[in-house]
Amino acid sequence: MNNKSLFNACTSVLAFSTLLLCSKVYSHFPTLNCTPHQQDKHQGDKTKLSCQAGYSDASLAGVVKLKVYSYDEVLLLSVTTASDGSVLLNMPQGEYYIVFDPGHESPAEFDYAELQ
Repeated sequence: MNNKSLFNACTSVLAFSTLLLCSKVYSHFPTLNCTPHQQDKHQGDKTKLSCQAGYSDASLAGVVKLKVYSYDEVLLLSVTTASDGSVLLNMPQGEYYIVFDPGHESPAEFDYAELQ
């Protein structure tokens, strides 16, 4: 094997190794965005919360569970999203946070304080 062939082989191995080691750079993580949604006046004055679960690469989360917890770690509500990852729920009273945990990444959380 001459020097040029050896150089090309080493370069190929190095490039392939770099791709394998850097594959985490291309991973995506879960996202959860929620905004207040005021209902029609004819339906009363209860405020709803519109939430969208997805991923950082802009892909949809699909049908997933979102869990609403109080600050005391008490499960207040568990809801299932629509096929596009969206859900409309009654805004809980008091301090709360919502968790989207896809199970293979760190969970995404939305805290009610983000509405302030």
